Amino acid sequence: MASGNAVWGIDIGQCALKAIKLRPAEGGKVEAVAFDVIEHAKILSQPDADRDELISSALEKFASRNEWQGDRFIVGVPGQQTFARFCKMPPIDLKKDAKKIHDLVRYEASQQIPFDIEDVVWDYQLFTSAGSPDIEVGIFAIRKDLIRKHLGFFAAVNIAPMGVQTIPAALYNFCQFDGQAGGAGGATIMIDVGAQNTDLIIVEANAAWTRNIPLGGNSFTEALVRAFKLSFAKAESLKRSAATSKYARQIFQAMRPIFADLVAEIQRSVGFYSSTHRDVELKKVLALGNAFRLPGLQKYLENNLTIPGGVAKLEKFNQLVPTATINAPQFTENILSFAAAYGLALQGLGLAPIRASLLPAELARIAVWQKKRPFFIATAASLLIAAGIPWIANGLDSQALASDQASQGSAKVDQIVNEAKRFQDEFRKAQTDTAQRDTDVKSLLKLQEHKLVLPRIAALVNEALPPINPPELAQVASGAELKKLIESDPSKTKYARWERGQFIVESLKVEYVSNLETADVNAATGARPEAGPGGRGSPMGEPAGGAFGGGGGKGGGKGGGGRFGGPTGPAAPSTPSAGSKGGGAPTTGAGFIVRAEGRLLYGRNQAEVIGEWFNSFRENLLMRGREAGLGFHIPDDDPKDAAKTAIAIQTPVKYYQGGTALGLQPVEFQQPGGPGAGLVLFPDPVTGEDMSTDWKVKLAFKVKLGEKGAVAAEPEAGNKPGPGGPPGRGGAKPAGGGKTP
Repeated sequence: MASGNAVWGIDIGQCALKAIKLRPAEGGKVEAVAFDVIEHAKILSQPDADRDELISSALEKFASRNEWQGDRFIVGVPGQQTFARFCKMPPIDLKKDAKKIHDLVRYEASQQIPFDIEDVVWDYQLFTSAGSPDIEVGIFAIRKDLIRKHLGFFAAVNIAPMGVQTIPAALYNFCQFDGQAGGAGGATIMIDVGAQNTDLIIVEANAAWTRNIPLGGNSFTEALVRAFKLSFAKAESLKRSAATSKYARQIFQAMRPIFADLVAEIQRSVGFYSSTHRDVELKKVLALGNAFRLPGLQKYLENNLTIPGGVAKLEKFNQLVPTATINAPQFTENILSFAAAYGLALQGLGLAPIRASLLPAELARIAVWQKKRPFFIATAASLLIAAGIPWIANGLDSQALASDQASQGSAKVDQIVNEAKRFQDEFRKAQTDTAQRDTDVKSLLKLQEHKLVLPRIAALVNEALPPINPPELAQVASGAELKKLIESDPSKTKYARWERGQFIVESLKVEYVSNLETADVNAATGARPEAGPGGRGSPMGEPAGGAFGGGGGKGGGKGGGGRFGGPTGPAAPSTPSAGSKGGGAPTTGAGFIVRAEGRLLYGRNQAEVIGEWFNSFRENLLMRGREAGLGFHIPDDDPKDAAKTAIAIQTPVKYYQGGTALGLQPVEFQQPGGPGAGLVLFPDPVTGEDMSTDWKVKLAFKVKLGEKGAVAAEPEAGNKPGPGGPPGRGGAKPAGGGKTP
């Protein structure tokens, strides 16, 4: 598809038409959207070649097989058909005397150009350096008859170029933009060996120098014609296959005089430049043109030119974004001949330092007119239609009024007018009564107020879980790794299943209640809990042990009497949590009851589960559930009713008691470690461990919407969980040790 900001650069050479379509890309680079290489049936300079017919055929083929409508074009003209001079201007202030510059350059052009100034199309480009008063001007010219004939080929296929540039100037633009120049204080020599001529361009940071050498690829072909008495076409074919020919030695021997003549001309040009630019260091040579595909030409130049950086062929365009277009085999094979077309397209994008154009002024005006002509025609047609509409409408209206439907239309108009008045009255009423609308808007906004609460509650449960013991178990990524880690402990105590503190969440339910004051976190929903090992199970309504109260040692004892008491004993009134104010007012307002069920791998008896693991979970939950910014908090216990606790645990029962959990039946299985390690009845299907020590744990806690008045205090020193273990075993607490199924 055509792209309005894309530009084609077209270089019609002696052997082929080269075209590339560029558009701007990110980072100051450009993207090659498309390219084309169309070889002529014959070289344009062959004696029997019809130059005009070959160029027309190539352009017709280009126009037929490429999408170019709407794109812009910059075309190149060969250096041997143009005139280029670079000279220094007298000191002048560019800001104050800007109007004088054109007159000064015109006078200089009339002195330098070897034709009448009225018979040529000319333009110029100023070169300046920051901090230097010197101004150098590049003057470019071409005879009017040559440029008109050249542009006639494009007009025949309806292509109207927006600019014309010389091939040497296009190569200079490519070298500067693509970062191929030698840098400050140095210069790069570009040698573009074409079919008929060689362009030598010396590129400085803010100046250029060019020379056209009348030797090229055809000179090598003509040497083979003379040496082997061949036709031009056969000699050209022999030259292209020289590298693989069995007569390679004889072929290169025949072309050797042309190698020597070309090097001599280049040395003469470089010597003249160096004598007039003694302060410029020539750093490297950049080789362009398909003639450098001849084996030995690059090496021959490098051996005979004393340039520090040597001679390097163009291998890639640094400022082209990598795409499938430039990775195509046809592009990479012809990359040496694409530099000129690349530089032409850069000028059309406004990215070139030399912006002079040899497009004749009268042709430029015609091109602009042709481009705008459809718009003028459309505008004129629109004006004619607009002028006729009132007359047509007047006639139609007169006919409508004279018809039988006029009376019906009048009645309908009256109806519409009345409807409009009614709508106007309603609008005025709505303008004065905005209270209801304001209420509706606030109601809609309130729907979004608590949308993050449920995800945060789910995260809170995981963060409050005590850490896994030892910590390296938390890094295990698969069942095989877990089994290998357990078997690596010969003592079978470091990774004891009942000391890991791992809680696998199997169910998480969140129930909304409108008033937490009347809600009972201990009230079980659904079936009654299973019976514990000591007889009747303790439901959520009957807190196990001390119902979160009672005295005890730090972290709880293994036999009971901890902060939360043992698994049995009378209920005691709950005490206000560390973060509550005063006596802890009863919970009021809307909130949630959160119920979590799962399997716990910790504790040899109920006292350890409640007195140690649940102790740590409760303290973590209170601390994290009262942090600012959550949109909710864990409320205080009700000091007037011991049954209305904020956090509760049901008396834990053995997970596999009776052999019915998960449908498992008792089986004898060898424990990890080989013979002598003992047999188990409920083996872990992954590790083979005894799962009879696992506990079925049910937790519940209240969550009240809104922030708490003060952030809860840190847990008591003795109840802080330790690194890699449950509370009461010493160490710090990580973010959480839970695991979701």
